[in-house]
Parts: sequence; C-alpha cells; structure tokens
Amino acid sequence: MKIKFVPQNIVLDTESEKSLLEIAWANNIPIKSICKGVPSCGECRIKIIEGDGNINPPARAELNILGTNYFLDGRRLSCQVYCFGDITVDMKEQLERDDASNKKIRGFKSDKTYESKAVIDTMILNEKDKKS
Repeated sequence: MKIKFVPQNIVLDTESEKSLLEIAWANNIPIKSICKGVPSCGECRIKIIEGDGNINPPARAELNILGTNYFLDGRRLSCQVYCFGDITVDMKEQLERDDASNKKIRGFKSDKTYESKAVIDTMILNEKDKKS
C-alpha cells in the first residue's frame, strides 16, 4: 500500500501493521505527539484527504478526544489510524504547528519594578523603588 503525505509529496510504500504515527516516525516524518499514541493528547491530528475507506473507523477513545471536529472536518488522530490500502494524508496542520513552535517570543524587558493594585474595572501600576 502507498501512503502519500502532502504538501511534502512524500510517498511511502509499506505493508506495516503499525499506526500511521508509528509509520511516519519510522520514516522521519514529523508528527507531534505528547502522549506517544496512548491516545490522550490530540496533538497528532491529521486529515485523510484520499482513501478514507482504506482506514479503520474511529474508536470511542478517539472520538472522545476529537469531539465534534471529526464530524465537521474529518480530522483523525494519526496514532489511531491503521491503513489497509492507499491513502493520502494532509499534513498542513502539523506543519503549521511545527512552524509556530519555532517562532521566538518577543517582548520588552524593563529595569523598573511595578506594584499593581486592582481597582474596579481598572488595573493601576505604581512604580516601586528598588531600594525597598
């Protein structure tokens, strides 16, 4: 069977009984997963865009994590998808998540310290002396 990953256009020819997540990891295709396939985190979401008849249906544990998203856009957890024939996997969400995690957070740093007091519907910041 052939598994195609888009937009990378990577095609794998495999006869594995492993999950899609395990197949991807074995072939150095990055799919994020915190739980390592338990399923409990939902980080490994992908979308099957061709060949959805060649995969197993979602189990109750997977549906509990995906919620209504499965019925709205057909996304699945790659750790729970087992292939029986040719499929095409949309990896855009995984790639976007990978790009977002590589971005540096920017902000400013101040030498001043502030003390805050909550007032009805307003936050007041008073500059504090460092000596105290």
